[in-house]
Amino acid sequence: MEFPLPSADKTHHVFDGSPIYEARFLEVREFRFPGLAAVRDETGAYHIDFFGRPLYAERYESVGDFADSTAWVKTADGFFYIDENGARINAETYTYASDFADKTAAVFHAVCGATHITTAGEMLYNDWYYDVRPFADGKALVRGDSGWQYISRGGENLGPAEAPEDDLPRGSVRIEPRKNRIAELLAGQQYDSAVLLLRHAEREPFYRGEPGVGKLVTARGEKTAEALGASLPKITKAHASPMPRCMRTAELIAGISPQADTLLGDPSAFIFDNAKSHEFYQNTSTASAIRAYIKGAELPGHYPIAEGAERLLAHLKEIGKNGLTLCITHDAFAAAFIAECTGYDFADDWVDFMDGCILLREGDSWRLVWREGEKSLP
Repeated sequence: MEFPLPSADKTHHVFDGSPIYEARFLEVREFRFPGLAAVRDETGAYHIDFFGRPLYAERYESVGDFADSTAWVKTADGFFYIDENGARINAETYTYASDFADKTAAVFHAVCGATHITTAGEMLYNDWYYDVRPFADGKALVRGDSGWQYISRGGENLGPAEAPEDDLPRGSVRIEPRKNRIAELLAGQQYDSAVLLLRHAEREPFYRGEPGVGKLVTARGEKTAEALGASLPKITKAHASPMPRCMRTAELIAGISPQADTLLGDPSAFIFDNAKSHEFYQNTSTASAIRAYIKGAELPGHYPIAEGAERLLAHLKEIGKNGLTLCITHDAFAAAFIAECTGYDFADDWVDFMDGCILLREGDSWRLVWREGEKSLP
């Protein structure tokens, strides 16, 4: 498909030599799929369609070109990404953001460091670096504690590399992945029975518009799941969301075949319409949606959060009456459950891979223990 081109004076777009709309701008750039162009006028920078109409009401300091139906925009606070409807793809604001290419972009975060994200607004792999460069030919330059190296799209180290000669940012911040504290939190606890409610291990990345049902545990995820299992007391039984990544995580941690449990996912105790929820999460940042859910927002196909948490708690108590029970779920449901039980809002935090909480029973009393403390349960 041939797109209209900027005019010679860059004030509008033409097709076959004729203007395609009446408006005039201070500057226009080329149209990019799905038919949107970056422009600037006296009000600021934004994107327009083929009719010269603004895509959204907001105005920015500067905007990037659309690629993979995603573009960066810059405000006084920093960079973030929008989709072809003008909506943010996640809640993060970055100190630098590259254009998307092959469904990934390089980003720099003021607190965490540099990494790569997908069109779904999530990390491509589960690591941060001091510096990163965009992917090309299936590999990217990154700078860690040992210097510059190449990594694959899965985050595997492909060997050392020379420092790039460019004017992109040079970072000085890098956070290490948070240590999984589940075994530490369980150790020394007094209980008659216990339930571990955990998110699954590291999985393949999500891309906006793709279904997440078939995403599998990565090789790194399998290794860390086995390591966590080796650090825990003997697990009596295991339950998991029926999705393959959850079933596999439970098997690796527990060393036994898990029971598929739809109250842990697909659909879960929080969802009454699985089709609506799948469609919703396919084009929505999970973390952003659940943070709104925690604050009382209604989500498509979801029960009210209090009702969902009550249903899940009753289920965990029922299956966790004896021994040590492992339950593997998804970040959305683990975060929603913990938030409703404890009041923690996850505003600047999230449930990591294999992060979660522990429910401990002593007689008829239950309490929830997790990395932020503990809480008595009804």
